Order: sequence, then C-alpha cells, then structure tokens
Amino acid sequence: MQSTDIRTRFLNFFKERAHAVVPSSSLIPSDPSVLLTTAGMQQFKPYFTGEADAIRDFGSRSAASVQKSFRTSDIDEVGDERHLTFFEMLGNFSFGGYFKREAITFAYEFITREMGLPISYVTIFKGREDIGVPRDTESEQIWNSLGVTDVREEGIADVFWGPTGSAGPCGPTTEIYCQNAAGQDIEVWNVVFNQFFYAGTREELLAGATGKKLEPLATPGVDTGMGLERLAMVAQKTRTIFETDLFASTIALLPSTMPERDKRIIADH
Repeated sequence: MQSTDIRTRFLNFFKERAHAVVPSSSLIPSDPSVLLTTAGMQQFKPYFTGEADAIRDFGSRSAASVQKSFRTSDIDEVGDERHLTFFEMLGNFSFGGYFKREAITFAYEFITREMGLPISYVTIFKGREDIGVPRDTESEQIWNSLGVTDVREEGIADVFWGPTGSAGPCGPTTEIYCQNAAGQDIEVWNVVFNQFFYAGTREELLAGATGKKLEPLATPGVDTGMGLERLAMVAQKTRTIFETDLFASTIALLPSTMPERDKRIIADH
C-alpha cells in the first residue's frame, strides 16, 4: 500500500465516522509558545480549552487531519530505523464529542480491519499519585474487550502527552505497537486523552514544579497522532522508514559508497 493510499484511507475512514477533514496547518504555527508545528493537535489547542467552537468552525465536534510536523527532540537519533525531524502526523480529534471507548475502538478498527495489521501490544498509563492521575484501568478494560490482552503499563515520560509549548491541554495516553519487517515492535499510534490543562511546560510537569497543578478540563477531548512514515514501514513490510516509498527514490539518488546513516540523514533533511 503506497503512502498516498494510506493518507486517503485514513481520512476517508474518519470522514465516514462524522469527522470533519481539516487541512494541515502551516509549519509556522499561530501558537506563540512554539517555534514550529510539532504535532497534529497544535492547530486544535483552542478547541480543547474552549476558546474556539468546533461546531461553528468545522460543523462537527470531531476532526481528522494529516499534519506536516517538525521536531528537533529526536535529531540526534535521525539515521536509525525510525526517527525523523520532518514527518506527517495522521490524527483524529474529538472536542467533547467522544472519549476513550470510541477513540480506542476507532484505532483498533483502523489498524486491524482497514489496514489489516496485527497489533503486537498496547500501553497504558500506570498512574502517578503525586500529580493526581490514577492508573488507566478504563483503557485496559476497553482493549481487553476488543481482544487485545497484551496491555503494558508505562510511566509519565512515555504515556502522558503534553503540554506542548509553555502551557496547554494534556493527559494520559495509550499507544499501539506493530511489527516491522525486521521483527521490531514499533510504536505507530499514540491516542491521547486530554483531560487536564497545565499552566507550564512539559519539563516543569515532569520535574514537579511547585505551584503548578493539573487542572481538569471542562470538556475532555481526544487527540491522536500516528506517524505516516512508521505506518508505511509496517504496511509495506520494510525494515526501516527509509525503505518505504516516501524515501526510497531519494536514497537511490545518493552515491552507493556513502554510509547508510548519512544517506538517511540527507533524505530526512
């Protein structure tokens, strides 16, 4: 399945489920707290906080997009099998329209039925008492009801998203892992449950900054992100993202004597 087909299939899947298809926003965001757009949810931050009205703007409380994104957090890892600075993020979002059960069910159905891929395992947030967020037993029960029994607990560094920038919505997540052609389990999709607002940076949250607490959002929402490049790697049964149709033609133009890592870095940049 070519990458163009994956994009189309993803957007159509959610359009059929009453999601408004929203174009990718600019890499230069309207959010002044960040330099570049780092995630699909960036343009939707005002809808999670109640500053904007999704019904008025999109005609629906749910949206889907393929967002061009740029992150430097993994720049030192670019050149391995799966990391990039520029990438495309497939995402579906709910601004008070649906929550955990629907979000997990949509993800399960798209991966297993629409894409025909087996799920290796999923993760849930194991909870953290000092920030007042319990273990996500609800997500575990939903996965179990869908027949996914390999559910693994992870901590705040891995399965608690956000906030992005200097403040914003955030919450526990559940991740989906699938195998690539090398037999490696790859995180392909992160389903975020935006339940809180944090008036600080993610670094402050992780460090337990004094005077700043997670405040419940008036209307919890869903924010998901699935890397197109990683999904293409799994769907096209390649060992790395650089062997997919997204990068293969660029790699082929580079000298055969060039080290493989250098080729990948050039292809990314």
